[in-house]
Amino acid sequence: MVESKVDAIYSGASGKRTSMTTIERPELKIIHTSDVHLGAYDAGKSDDGVGLEHAFSSVVNLAIAEDADLVIIAGDFFDNARVKEHTLEFAASELARIDRPTVIGPGNHDHVGPYSVYDRFDLADACPNVTLLRGRDGETAEFPALDLEIWGRAHTETLMDFSPFEGIPERGSYAWSLAVGHGHFIHPKALLHHSFHILEEELAASGRDYVALGHWEQMTRVSAGDTVAAYSGASEGLGGHNGGHALRVHLKSDGEVALTALPLEEGGAVIENDDIPILEGLSASDM
Repeated sequence: MVESKVDAIYSGASGKRTSMTTIERPELKIIHTSDVHLGAYDAGKSDDGVGLEHAFSSVVNLAIAEDADLVIIAGDFFDNARVKEHTLEFAASELARIDRPTVIGPGNHDHVGPYSVYDRFDLADACPNVTLLRGRDGETAEFPALDLEIWGRAHTETLMDFSPFEGIPERGSYAWSLAVGHGHFIHPKALLHHSFHILEEELAASGRDYVALGHWEQMTRVSAGDTVAAYSGASEGLGGHNGGHALRVHLKSDGEVALTALPLEEGGAVIENDDIPILEGLSASDM
């Protein structure tokens, strides 16, 4: 198991200040997915996108079956800003069906700013359970009932050197502090010309209990000091890269964070925390 414990003073939902290492935090279950790419085939045959829609419906079914406290979609929920109306309607109906807090951190395919797909329909009106992290400089969503906060910085198409965790503030006063980001984790075999760099040092210094990552189709944990961080992989399981899963993030009362990859189809393999592949990071000084 991977532990993430923070020796800090916080007030929590109760307002009582105490050390995080001496209190019991609320136990929570979170479903983490990313790279759903709804609408990727909208320009083709009418049934080409069925697999993508089925995969996301399976994520929703999983969140309901697991009685998750919260769902995180770590970018590229939509494939582009030109998706058809029926794709928007499907997305809204499925998001509403989750019927529990759901956080979307926009990625490079579903960026915010001019001509954003998120300007085409009102998420807050259609899906009151959804929080969209639109802040270009980052913003924090607070969930007092869960004693939890989530920070994220939305993609735009105006910054070629976009850094998902640039400007991340110190954690707040909640028992659990998470972050969401969409980009390319820099490891020893990484292609450095890829955009949206994420460094191990950034994740380690974030002070977050868990960082939900998106942008890779392959499910993997990444090295991040005492911070637990992972890519969920594409929900449809493109290319067989450990996809077709969603991550269950178990936030335990003693501060431990345990991951389990749960299959989205019957007969798929459950992958426990220590069996999920992990990548070491490349130090910034070696780049």
